[in-house]
Amino acid sequence: MYSLDKIRENRGSKLDLVELLTAAGGLQQELFARAREVRRQHHGDKVLLRGVIEISSHCQKNCSYCTMRSANKSLDRYSLHPGEILALAENISNAGLETVFLQGGQNPFNDQCLEQVIPVIKHDMNLEVLLCLGERPKSVYEKFARLGADSYILKFETSDPELYQDMAHASLANRLQCISWIKEAGLKLGTGNIIGLPNQTLNTIAEDIILALRIQPDFISCSPFTPGGNTPFQHFPAGGLSLTLNTMAIYRIFMPSALIPTVSALETLQKGGQRMGLDAGANVMTINFTPREKRELYKIYTEQRFVVSLDHVQQTAEKAGLRIQKRTHASHQA
Repeated sequence: MYSLDKIRENRGSKLDLVELLTAAGGLQQELFARAREVRRQHHGDKVLLRGVIEISSHCQKNCSYCTMRSANKSLDRYSLHPGEILALAENISNAGLETVFLQGGQNPFNDQCLEQVIPVIKHDMNLEVLLCLGERPKSVYEKFARLGADSYILKFETSDPELYQDMAHASLANRLQCISWIKEAGLKLGTGNIIGLPNQTLNTIAEDIILALRIQPDFISCSPFTPGGNTPFQHFPAGGLSLTLNTMAIYRIFMPSALIPTVSALETLQKGGQRMGLDAGANVMTINFTPREKRELYKIYTEQRFVVSLDHVQQTAEKAGLRIQKRTHASHQA
């Protein structure tokens, strides 16, 4: 049997990683079983929940895979007002979730709104604040931290500078600099990659894993590529489910303390995909609290996406033999 212990001790050579990325049959089941055991040892048998509010669909970036790219003039755009965001954060609190996840396109015009809502969510509602708002100057990350934000997600997406340039029309070096600034600002860092990008190779994904190990984030994720309408990549095939799950399991084994989400795109690929993510070592799920009329305009990556509800999370966790961690109302008052 292939020695996962030996690979972990050696921190994983590229050759070892490629073999695990292509794991099938018995090796894949061993990989997933080891990932679940590592999760159990470090996190217990629980699923952590986040409530996401998609605050704006305006974005400066023009990534070739994303329907919200700035060049897509057919997309109706929106931005939520502070009062709307705070009302939705209260809904997240009332649902027993501990983390409000504010996500949006890269749009500095949201900063004035964020200056109003972050302190209220953090200090008045006593909730964790997670942000995912793109590449910003170092001073902005520091400001978010001062306002009360706890963590920030900025995926490196790919470790290949040429592939990143072709996909994002920007510099990977700048992306990685922003990741460093997030950590320097004292925010917990989430990052990760996309699986199945056009012209991506198994060696590239192995390099992604090696880069993630160098960064040592607090959260790590991998999402399957999903072709979005009105994008240059719309006719390419979606990323593979099995390859995405294998990557997730490798991340769990090599970074046992990290939080790893089972992303909604897995459910878009295949019904039950998020349950498979839990079986591969994930321990986080995100519930969507964006109002329906705005949610339908937030066409991140693809126009057809699976929207995660609390009922879906409860059923998925139960099928995986896990329990949901929710805080009590009393802790909100503390």
